[in-house]
Amino acid sequence: MASKIQENKNTPNINFIAFQKQLLGITGEIKEHNKKSPLKKMLGRNKESNHVDGSIIGFAAEGNSEVKKLVSKLNKEPTDSTSRVQLVNAVINHSKDHHLDTHRDLMLQAAVPIYLGDITPVFVQVSIVTYKTYLEKLQNVHKQNMMAIKSSVLKNVNMSGINVNDEAGDENLKNSEGILTEINVGESLVGQVDDLLKAMQNRPMSTTLSREELEEVTADGKAAASFFGGGEDENSQQKENVVIGKTVQVIEAIKQVPLLQGAGLELAQAMGRIDSKLTFPLVMEGRLYMQGLKYHLLRIESGDKLARENMAPTFNQAVVAYRRAIKLVSKTNPKKGDLPVLTEFANLTQYGFVHRDLMRFTKDGVKHLMKLGKDTIDAAVTVDQSFMPLQKRVESAINQLERAEEEEAYDDE
Repeated sequence: MASKIQENKNTPNINFIAFQKQLLGITGEIKEHNKKSPLKKMLGRNKESNHVDGSIIGFAAEGNSEVKKLVSKLNKEPTDSTSRVQLVNAVINHSKDHHLDTHRDLMLQAAVPIYLGDITPVFVQVSIVTYKTYLEKLQNVHKQNMMAIKSSVLKNVNMSGINVNDEAGDENLKNSEGILTEINVGESLVGQVDDLLKAMQNRPMSTTLSREELEEVTADGKAAASFFGGGEDENSQQKENVVIGKTVQVIEAIKQVPLLQGAGLELAQAMGRIDSKLTFPLVMEGRLYMQGLKYHLLRIESGDKLARENMAPTFNQAVVAYRRAIKLVSKTNPKKGDLPVLTEFANLTQYGFVHRDLMRFTKDGVKHLMKLGKDTIDAAVTVDQSFMPLQKRVESAINQLERAEEEEAYDDE
């Protein structure tokens, strides 16, 4: 198995894991800025990224007094998520026609509040819309460039109606394979985000969550409360349950957007710090890695040959998360609340079986994994028999592997 995720250097505009890392870096700088004394804040400004105060997008609306005022506010208080989202909207309203780089920076700036742990329905909506707009701009830029090259090669012939996919073998087009992959991935992701936005219209997100809420109920926050005379009581337990419920809803809302999956993992890990015996944080981690698998598979289908190298390490991360969760439940006496852990792990093993060539399992490796899946789905069925079809699929996969093993042994005789 490959040990880490490596994105294709020829597709820099859709490398969303790199964007996730960039956002974690930006929010890390913001948190560090917040810890500084007023004097150090002033002295450290030149060293900080212009993503910290939002001035990276402020340049795109030069002369706009509202934009200038909001950048100034963020310069003083970069954790002010409301001002950051207002800045994004002000720059968008200033002009609809921005360069691709500006659209990318607008997308990143809109995602910063989510990565900071400040989540409202409006913040999530703005983040998803700027993500979609960036992808649409990227497709348009690539298609225009490809059409321009076609037009010059064919001496300005009218190019309407010609499919850009016909251009794959054109030697005049630099890195045409990477460009076509970016167009294909972009189109698929826009289709997904349209479905997501439609679903959010039908069932509007109502959850709000702040980083202060999370911090208050994590181990550090509880330790501070205890030091000041607070303690573990019914009220604090209730507060924990509310924050856990909110965090799960937020992760469910953002998990399908590759740009925001890094924030989802941060939230899941923060939830794990509330109580190390909770399975929810690990289940949410597993779900996020499963979404990552779908994204890498989409890239493979869109022509990115290198994306197949990312399937095995991402699958392994999902397996690790679910197996850690399984250790926290009883397989001999499972409860209804254990079903997500047990059934989702079985589903994951079935996914691994279906895509076993991409995962590069050894024969023993895939068989061992399927038997682990069978153990968990057998336990789940004792609680809820509606999962019997999944149990049958897992059993069928194991039988298929055993038949193949027997046939191979027979051929060797």
